[in-house]
Amino acid sequence: MIKRFSSRRKKLDTSFINKRLSDAVSYDRIAGYFSSSMLEVAGEKIEAMDGKMRVVCNSDIHPGDAKTAKAAQHALRKSWCKSKPEELGELSKVRFQRLYEFIAAGKLEIRVLPDEVFGLVHGKAGVITYNNGSQTTFMGSVNESLWAWKLNYELVWEDDSKEAVKWVQDEFDALWFHHLAIPLSDFVINDIKRLSHRSKIAVETWKQNPEQDPASGIIGTPVYRKEYGLWPHQKYFVKLAWDAHLNEGARFILADQVGLGKTVQLALSAMLMALCGSKPVLVIAPKTLLIQWQDELHNLLGIPSAVWNGKDWVDEQSILHPSKGIESVKKCPRRIGIISQGLITSGSEITEHLKSLTYECIILDEAHRARRKKINDQSMYEKADPNNLMRFMREISPKTKSMLLATATSVQIH
Repeated sequence: MIKRFSSRRKKLDTSFINKRLSDAVSYDRIAGYFSSSMLEVAGEKIEAMDGKMRVVCNSDIHPGDAKTAKAAQHALRKSWCKSKPEELGELSKVRFQRLYEFIAAGKLEIRVLPDEVFGLVHGKAGVITYNNGSQTTFMGSVNESLWAWKLNYELVWEDDSKEAVKWVQDEFDALWFHHLAIPLSDFVINDIKRLSHRSKIAVETWKQNPEQDPASGIIGTPVYRKEYGLWPHQKYFVKLAWDAHLNEGARFILADQVGLGKTVQLALSAMLMALCGSKPVLVIAPKTLLIQWQDELHNLLGIPSAVWNGKDWVDEQSILHPSKGIESVKKCPRRIGIISQGLITSGSEITEHLKSLTYECIILDEAHRARRKKINDQSMYEKADPNNLMRFMREISPKTKSMLLATATSVQIH
C-alpha cells in the first residue's frame, strides 16, 4: 500500500521516521549524504534495534583511489578532513560522541561510494525490517539528517508491498556490496571519537602546564587534516627537540635523507618552541628554498611567516612590509622569519643586526654549507678557518635557546 507524506502537512520526524523505526530490527538506507545530526532525530529508535542501521552515501573519492584497501583508507581520510568536521562547533561534540558509540557498538555501519561509479548518489530510499519479519520501504527527497527530517520541505512516498521492498533492497545491495564501496577507516572512527572529546586550550594555559603535550599543538594542523599526518621518525624528532628545548635547549643535526620530510620536522619543532616562548624563530636557507619553506609552513602547518627579500619582509599572503633601511630586518612582522644564506656567506652587514637579537630557535637548512674553508691534501694538518656561514653560526649560537641544523648530504672536509 502506498502512503504519501509531506513535511508541509506534518513534520516528518514525528509523523514518519520515528514511528516507522519503532520495533524495527534493522534499517538500510541510501542517503545522498549522512549527517550525525540524524541521531538527534532517531537515535533512541536505532539504539533499540536488535540489528543495525546501514548507510551508503556519497564520497568525492576518485575510483582509482579505492582499488586497494590502503589507498582507499587514505583517500577516505582526506575526504573526511576536507569536510572540516572540527569546525562544526561545540554542539557537534554530543553528536560525535553518540555517533562513535553507535559505530563502536556495531549499531551503525557506514560505507561510502565514489561519486564517479554511478554518478552522484542522489537517490534517497530506505528499507525498514521489523521483529515480526514484515518490511516497508520509502523513497523521497530526504537525506539522512536532522535538517531533512525535521526542518526542510521534503516529500516521502512509502510502499510496503513485497515488490517495492525487493526493488529498493536490490538497489541498496548493489551499492553496499559494490567492490569500490569503502567502509569507514579507523582514522575516521578515531577522529570522530577525538572530536567528541576535543576542547580548545588557550596558548597561555597550555604554556603554564608543566606537562605540555606537543600533540595538542600539532593535531589540528593541515599536515594532519589535509594530508596523512606524520611518519614515526618525524614524531620522534619533534618530541626529541621539544623535550630538549623545555630543558637546556635543543642542539641537533637532522641528517635524514632526501624525501623524508625534514622541513616539516624542523618547522613543527620551531612552531612548538615559538608557542611556548616569546622570542622569534630564525630560519636560514638557500635562496632557492625560501619560498618552498614559506609555502610548506603555510600549506602543511598553517604557520604564518615572512621572507626577507633583501630589502623588505614579505609575509605568507605575499603582502610586502616596507622597511626603513637594513635595520628593519630586526622587525619581522611574523614570529618566524626566513632569510637567505647568501646574505651571510657574502658578508652582508645584515649579520650584525641579526646577531643583536635573541631567539627561541635558529634553523639552518642545507647545513653542510657551514664548514671550514676548503684546504688541499698537502695542508690537511694545518688549521683551517671557518667560512662566513660557519663563523656566523658560531657567533649567533649563544643568542638562541635552541639550534637545529639540517642536511641530507653531510660531509667532512678532512
